[in-house]
Amino acid sequence: MTSATARRLSAAYLALRLTPGAAVRYVGTATRLHGPATVQPCSCGMCAADVLRGLPATRYELRTADGRPTGVTHVRHTSVIPEPSEDELMNAVLGLTMRATAEYLRRLLRRTFPGVKFSVRRGRGHGMQRYEITVGWSGGPSRTAVATVTAPLLAQYGNPEQCRPAWIAVTVDGRRHFGEPSASAIHLNRAPAA
Repeated sequence: MTSATARRLSAAYLALRLTPGAAVRYVGTATRLHGPATVQPCSCGMCAADVLRGLPATRYELRTADGRPTGVTHVRHTSVIPEPSEDELMNAVLGLTMRATAEYLRRLLRRTFPGVKFSVRRGRGHGMQRYEITVGWSGGPSRTAVATVTAPLLAQYGNPEQCRPAWIAVTVDGRRHFGEPSASAIHLNRAPAA
């Protein structure tokens, strides 16, 4: 295969879900090769012709762990099971339940502003509303002061460069929860002091 063809195959490979060199466990029809392997874009004549015509790559080629060809090409995505790396397992996102997130926020507000009564309610309903928290209080700290405490709990979705909230730990009903807060919005309702 020429280097120009290899570059085109690599560019079109973005249509596949596994990156080149990804570790997998092969479970396809070539039973002699069942077990650990890595994947590359399929370079068989059919796949290479499709990619050169502008069609996205849809099949893999199996390689050994050190990158040597196994001779198995045109592998379906259903014939390989991704094997997450140690780093991927350690950084897997664990999302807290809304109940645990609300309880953590309630305790944090009481600790930060002693003597002020806060009402922390989880969202109800369907869609994104159920991932919202409403905080209410009377008198005491300003909205800005409370927002300074609540803002770090808000999850930000999008590209990986965006900040994500720090993981938190909270005990609810005797069970320890640890993970990323799941609130998509925190509404602040400060009532005037009586």
